[in-house]
Amino acid sequence: MDRRIIRIELFEFDVSCCYHHARGKLENCRYGLLKLTDEGGETGWGECLMSVGEKHFDLVNWARFLYRFQKSTLTQAFDTVRLYRVLWGNVKADLVEMALYDLKARSQRKPFVDVLGSFSGLGSFGSFRSARHSGRSENGSFHLETAAARSVGGGPCPDTESPFSSRVRQTAGFGHTVADRVFPVSGLFQAGRELHPGCCGSLLDDLRNACMLRQEGMALAMHKDYLIGPACCLWEHTAAVLGADWLEEGGNPEPARLASLQASERIAGTGFQLDQPVLFEKSRAYFVVI
Repeated sequence: MDRRIIRIELFEFDVSCCYHHARGKLENCRYGLLKLTDEGGETGWGECLMSVGEKHFDLVNWARFLYRFQKSTLTQAFDTVRLYRVLWGNVKADLVEMALYDLKARSQRKPFVDVLGSFSGLGSFGSFRSARHSGRSENGSFHLETAAARSVGGGPCPDTESPFSSRVRQTAGFGHTVADRVFPVSGLFQAGRELHPGCCGSLLDDLRNACMLRQEGMALAMHKDYLIGPACCLWEHTAAVLGADWLEEGGNPEPARLASLQASERIAGTGFQLDQPVLFEKSRAYFVVI
């Protein structure tokens, strides 16, 4: 059933500075967190940087485009994003698109990347199997924690050391080690690569890139960087799904996250959730379309 969107909320969060790998240190950052609610009570979340370096910012004026989605069905909303992307710009279009994919994924009880993959021809990334051995398995999967099989800059990595250990390393999983994960890949296993959000365009482009690299057998390390809300949870959850290392500094200039990823093996959508009172308490401004 294609439910209608009955409530559109945009919360503004101000951060003094953040780190963007492609743009460097950004100051006076205004984040927008979009929350869509459908007539079944399901929610979808999006995140973007609305403004950087501006002394004055008018949230109401910035958010007027959201009236276009009033009472829209999910299908109509996706069509509206495609129709107005050039007029609105990628920031606004990507913000809504993320929230729509999240809403769709939650309504189907699927991980975000599974729904995104169905639209992008990437297939499903939500299934795992356990392995008690290292190296390539019979079905072509590769055991991710076989560090000796990786190389960075042409040199081999010791068995006991991750090629990404120069920064704070966290296993991207939920009570499981990376060694418990097997991910189907094609071809030979390749050298590791570090991924930063925002370097391929939108975060959805970054997700597609990460999935394609993982399918090619690339060992990945994914950085949190400037993400704070649903995009942060989505990026971290994707790292878990792909069996990638998760790298989070936990200090300046990397801003603190608004919420932790839900501790569940089967996460629907982005995995982000924040109660309404907390949203109002932490946000600086609020815009709503009902």
